[in-house]
Amino acid sequence: MRIEIRPAFDEEVINAELPVRKAAAKVLQLLQALDLPQLWTHPGLNFEKLHGMTEPTTGQQLYSLRVTGSVRAITCLLKGPTLVLIHLHVQHNKAYRK
Repeated sequence: MRIEIRPAFDEEVINAELPVRKAAAKVLQLLQALDLPQLWTHPGLNFEKLHGMTEPTTGQQLYSLRVTGSVRAITCLLKGPTLVLIHLHVQHNKAYRK
């Protein structure tokens, strides 16, 4: 699977605390090794559709995946398949707000 990292995600990782940065790096390595069916079924990532939420500029459906127990990455999928990492939320509940 191809991975695309948006500048906001990159900046949020850089500004996060060290354990979150390490976890994000580990998840990125894992994602590069997965194909799309494995992404959907991987038990540790909890990849899930965020119902009613779309990426404002493209209109793509948004998804969430687990980086740590409390940190989520907001993503979308493009054809190819390409997983786009859009935002990193260090507070789990804020990841699910519009």
